[in-house]
Amino acid sequence: MVFQRASAAGCAACRVSLVRIFAAPATPALRLRPLRPCAILSSPSSFLLPRSRFYSTDKAESLENPSEEQPAEQPDEQEEPWYLQEEAPRHPTLIPTLAPLPDIPEGAPAILADLVKQVVEDMGLDELNLLDLRKLNPPAALGPNLIMLFGTARSERHLHVAAGRLKSWLRERGIRADADGWLGKNEFKIKMRRRMKKARLLGVSEQSINPDDGLATRWICVNLGTIGTTQAPETTLESSDGRFAGFGTRQTGTTIVVQMMVESKRKELNLEKLWSDILARGLKNQEMVQDDIHYIEANTPANEIPMFDENVSDKGLARPQQRRFFSTSCRRLAPPDAGFDQVTQPPPPPSPSSMTPGASTSSSVDTLLDPMSYLTRQSAQLADLQAQLQSLSAQEAVQALSPTEAGRPSAFMRKWNNAIRYIPPEHSWELRHSLAIAERRLGVPTATLKGLQDLVEEMELLGVSCTRDQFLLLLQVAYVEPVDSPASLESQSKFVLEVTRIMAERGEPILTVDVTTTLIESLARSPTQGPEQRQLQSALETTMKQADMPWIGEDATLRLLDAYAMQDNWDGWWQVWRMAPKHLERRSERLYTAMWRIMADTNHQARCREAVRICFPEMLNEEPTVQPVGELKEALEACLRVADPAAEEIAKSVIVHDMKTKLMSYWEFVHIFRAMNPVSHRHRTSG
Repeated sequence: MVFQRASAAGCAACRVSLVRIFAAPATPALRLRPLRPCAILSSPSSFLLPRSRFYSTDKAESLENPSEEQPAEQPDEQEEPWYLQEEAPRHPTLIPTLAPLPDIPEGAPAILADLVKQVVEDMGLDELNLLDLRKLNPPAALGPNLIMLFGTARSERHLHVAAGRLKSWLRERGIRADADGWLGKNEFKIKMRRRMKKARLLGVSEQSINPDDGLATRWICVNLGTIGTTQAPETTLESSDGRFAGFGTRQTGTTIVVQMMVESKRKELNLEKLWSDILARGLKNQEMVQDDIHYIEANTPANEIPMFDENVSDKGLARPQQRRFFSTSCRRLAPPDAGFDQVTQPPPPPSPSSMTPGASTSSSVDTLLDPMSYLTRQSAQLADLQAQLQSLSAQEAVQALSPTEAGRPSAFMRKWNNAIRYIPPEHSWELRHSLAIAERRLGVPTATLKGLQDLVEEMELLGVSCTRDQFLLLLQVAYVEPVDSPASLESQSKFVLEVTRIMAERGEPILTVDVTTTLIESLARSPTQGPEQRQLQSALETTMKQADMPWIGEDATLRLLDAYAMQDNWDGWWQVWRMAPKHLERRSERLYTAMWRIMADTNHQARCREAVRICFPEMLNEEPTVQPVGELKEALEACLRVADPAAEEIAKSVIVHDMKTKLMSYWEFVHIFRAMNPVSHRHRTSG
C-alpha cells in the first residue's frame, strides 16, 4: 500500500529506487541522480542529446526479472581513497635512506637484537656502531666478554630522555642497568634550582654563571651488567701458554654496554678507535706469545738460553715485545761513520793481527777483558762532550749538532760517535736519549720524529730502565716539529700514546699534573700552530681543570708561562699565573722575576701596564711580602720602562715643592719608581 502511494505520487527516479529496494536486495543499489532542470535549460547543447527514459519497456523487463540481470561489479572495499594515498618523493634527496643496523655477532645474548631495534626505533639514536670485545684478554674493567654499542643523540635533552626510556625498557625485562652520567627529572630540577639560587645570591643573571655546572654531561654510559653468568666453582687458572696462574672462578656471561653521546663528544673522545686499538694490540700480543712458544718447542739451540722458562718468573711473559735471547754468537757492528742512533751492536773480537805487540789494541782489549773500566772511561768522555755542548750558545750548539754542507757529521758528532761506538746499546741508551732531546729542543733539522720512535722501540726491545723524568722529556719534545716536517699531528699523537702506554705498563701514573702540563707545553712550543693543535691543547687544558688536579708547582708554572708567551696566548698565560692563589700557594720571588722579564721582553706597552697594575699590588700582599730587591727589582724596572718610558726620568728629576709637583710624583709608575728608590729622591723633596 505504501509502495502504491509512493509510486503514484513520486517521480520516476523514486519509483525505480523503491522497486530495486524491495525487488532485488542482494544486488548493489545504483544511485541515480535526477537531472537538474536549470542545468539542462542553461546548456544550449543539452537539447542535442537524447533524453534518458527510466520507465521504458527494456528497463521494466529488467526490473521485473531481477534474477536474469547480470550482477554488477562490486567496488573494492580495500582500496584507499585518493586523498589517503602517499606519493613517493620524486627528488632523490627527499627519498628517506635508513642506515643499516649493525650485525649481531654470533653467540651474543638474545636481548642484543631487541636492544639494537629499541635504540634505533624508540630512542632515535643515529650512527650505531657495535664493537665485539669478547676476545679482549685480559677482560676490561666493565666486565667479561664485553660487547659495546655506540649511538649518537641529537641534543643534550634527547640524550637524557633516551637514557630514561632505555632504563625503563630494561626494567620491564628484569634488567637493572646502571646509567653513569644520566640526570633524572628530579635531579635535573634540583640542579636547576641550585643554579638559580646561586645566581640570585650573586646578584647576576643565570646565563652569566658557568654553563658547565654539571648539567651538560654529553655522555651517558648504560651498563646492562653481565648477562648469562653462572656460579662456577673455584678452580685453578692457567695462562694462555698452559702454565699455572692461580686460583679463582672462571668469568662467564656477556657484558653489554651502551655508550650514548652527542656528536661533538663522540668526535672528541673517539672511543671506537680507542677500544679497537686495545683489542688489536691484545690480539697481536697473544699471537706473539704463541709464536714464541712454538719457536721454543720446535727448535732451541744448545748455545741459546731462553729468557722465559718454567723455572723463571713471569716477568719474561709480561711484555712479549721485550723478550730476547742470550746467544754466544757474535753480531756484526755498524759502520764507523754511523750515527749515534744506529749503533746498537757490541764490538767484534780482536783479530790475531791486532793482538801483536805494538798494534793499537787498547780499546778492543779493554772492551773484552775489562769492560767495566772501558765503560767508565768512555762514559766520562761522553760526559765531557755533554758539558761542552751545554756551554755553547744555542746557535753554536745547532751548528755543532748539524751535519756539514757536504752531508758528513760535524766534528762534535764524530767525537761523539767514536766515544759511543763500542758501548753496548743498553748502556748507551741514556746518553743517546739526552742527545736526542737536546737536538729536538734546539731544532736541529736531522732530529726527526722517526729518531724518537726508534729510540722508544729500542727501549722496549732491550728492556732498558727508563725513569719518569726521561719519559716526560720524550713527551716534552713530541710536538716540537719543524713547520716543513713530513710528520703529521696524528703521527705525533700516536707517539705520545705509545709513550704513555709504556708508562702505564711500567706502573707510572698517567693522568697527573706533570704529564698534562708537559703535553700542553709541547703543544704551545710547536712551530706549527694550526686549528687542530689549538683544539688538542684546549682539550688538555679542560682536562686539567675538570680533573681537579693539585697545583702544578713552581717549575711547571715557569715552563708554561714561557711557552704561552712564545705562543702569544695571553689568556692562557693569565690563567696559569692565577693558579697559585687558587690553590692557596704563595708566589715566590723567582716567579715574579720571571713574570717581569717575560713582560719586558714583549716590549708591549699596554700589556706591561696591565701587568704592573695587577701584579705589583699582589706582590706586596704576598705572605710574606715579596720585596723588590736584586734581580726582581731590575726585572720590574725593565717592565716599568716599557709601560711608561718617561716615568723613570720624572721620578729622578721631580722636586716636590707645590701641589702640581706633588701630584706629578703620585703618578702610578713614577710613584713605583720613587717607592723602590727612596734614598735617591729624599734630598729632592722639600716642604
